Amino acid sequence: MPLRPNEEIVPATKCVMVVDDDAVIRLVLSEAMRDAGLQVIEASCSADAMSYLRSGAAVDLIFSDIQMAGPYDGLLLAHQVRGINPSLPVLLTSSGDKPESLGDSEVFIRKPYRLDDIVAVVRKNLDAANFGVK
Repeated sequence: MPLRPNEEIVPATKCVMVVDDDAVIRLVLSEAMRDAGLQVIEASCSADAMSYLRSGAAVDLIFSDIQMAGPYDGLLLAHQVRGINPSLPVLLTSSGDKPESLGDSEVFIRKPYRLDDIVAVVRKNLDAANFGVK
């Protein structure tokens, strides 16, 4: 994805975890973020994402589908992430309505979306996390 004039790339030291049980969606999102200069960790379900986070690996932001196969969905993933790292930005996406149970610290993005919009939202949330802004 080409950059727009005057658009900066977030340093590659930033790591985004993309969590989606649809391999094609996960791949497309991951490639868009890599093209924007981000490191990407991919997880096919919430359980894999939590295992990775519990290992102590560094992640700067999580982008997750809400509805996924596996032991729990993206909402429960976000809740569990809060127990490990309350300041870790979590962006959740779904084709349905914004869940009422969504926490104040999570961002909801409705499907369908454009890849460049997702990259922009990820950058904005990474920048906000760097400055302690929500």
